[in-house]
Amino acid sequence: MEQVNTFILSNSQLQTGTIVMNFFKSSLTLTLIGLLTCAGLATPALATPDFDNSLSAADDEGNVDNGQSRTIKGDVTTTDDAQDFRQFTLVRNSTVRFSGTSNGGATDLLLVRDFNNNRVLDPGEIIAKSSGSFSHSFTRNLASGKYVVVIRSRKFSADIVPFNVTVKA
Repeated sequence: MEQVNTFILSNSQLQTGTIVMNFFKSSLTLTLIGLLTCAGLATPALATPDFDNSLSAADDEGNVDNGQSRTIKGDVTTTDDAQDFRQFTLVRNSTVRFSGTSNGGATDLLLVRDFNNNRVLDPGEIIAKSSGSFSHSFTRNLASGKYVVVIRSRKFSADIVPFNVTVKA
């Protein structure tokens, strides 16, 4: 004949068991988020906030005049900082050369002018674009005014991709 064992648990033992189970459930969830983030399939739950991700919030890089250059540095990722918007003011009409490099991942480089000043990227406001490369270069004849350089990550992982963009008038 088979013996059957019966266990009687007190309320404190049941409460302790529930806490232990919740701990393992939380650990499993954090492990899965970590694995998906490393694989580039999910955004980390605790992503660092970044405030230069739109035309209206573009960081101001200052003025550029004939014979001057300005270097814009930063970094992007595909998880929590997919693109950076950097604004500069061209003091007078100039032929402007844009050159950019990214270290560790491909990026897109866009030159934008907000013609209607609504601080939203509308169709027709992208003046120049170089896509999916580690190195970018283009030259444009531009009227004086405000312009925005947009750098977008094309790397499909959570790795940080540092970039440098030089604007030379």
